Amino acid sequence: MGNKNIIEKIVIVIFTILAIIVSYQIIRAIAGGTWATENIIIAGVGMILAGLFVIVGFLINQSKCIGVLEERTKNIGNSLVKLGSDFKEHTERHKSK
Repeated sequence: MGNKNIIEKIVIVIFTILAIIVSYQIIRAIAGGTWATENIIIAGVGMILAGLFVIVGFLINQSKCIGVLEERTKNIGNSLVKLGSDFKEHTERHKSK
């Protein structure tokens, strides 16, 4: 398990704990007696920011994977073009004989 996976797991755990705490405080607000409204809003914004960090990390990873895939596809395309030209040259040589 690399450092990247460990960091992702830690961020997900922190995000989950924060979500549980905020959910608990919202339930207490509905029942009465809780944090001040500003604290709940600040905690909610913190949850959104933590979620954004997780999503951005995922998107960066996906873009790297897609970039590798595009590069491989481009290389295969170039190889097929070269193969086609070689075949065309080969058939032209044998037609003229």
